[in-house]
Amino acid sequence: MSSKLNKELMSRSLQLASLAEMQPDDRIARMTWDRIQDDLEKADSMVYGMQFCIANITSFIKTSFKETENTITTLKSCHQLIACLGWNKEEVLAIEQSSKVFIDYIKDVVCMYNDTKQNHCENAQCIIAMNMNSMILQDLEYLMKQSPQRQRSLSPALETAAQLRTEMIEVFGWNTSQK
Repeated sequence: MSSKLNKELMSRSLQLASLAEMQPDDRIARMTWDRIQDDLEKADSMVYGMQFCIANITSFIKTSFKETENTITTLKSCHQLIACLGWNKEEVLAIEQSSKVFIDYIKDVVCMYNDTKQNHCENAQCIIAMNMNSMILQDLEYLMKQSPQRQRSLSPALETAAQLRTEMIEVFGWNTSQK
């Protein structure tokens, strides 16, 4: 038991050292993303996880960014992704928890540090949204590998999720070589 505890403490020490070396926005995003993943593991459903991510990306783009051609296009891609997967748009969008994910969880992390500023939180929110997109892409790729029959039906969703990623980078004002 002592050996197990020592290994756990060593692992946690390495994690803390890694977090301390990160830029504040990356640290905030990492810690918040870990908390989101813990929540999603409790739901234990890949479908729910993808729906959760799409719903929160949609809400984040809609509420945090000025309406422009880019944001409108990005929101259309979110809706198209939901349609490609055969889900009901209203039901999916109803599960969003963007206030909890993009505000409450970030506040919980920020209160532990004194080196964060508003722009760090804003960057962390964008990083979290990109993590959600990456999770959708990974889940779709996994499903396609598991079932060759689904490959043809899921290809449009995978293409839409990849297109959504590019559009999100544009909305966030990131140079594609940055993230």
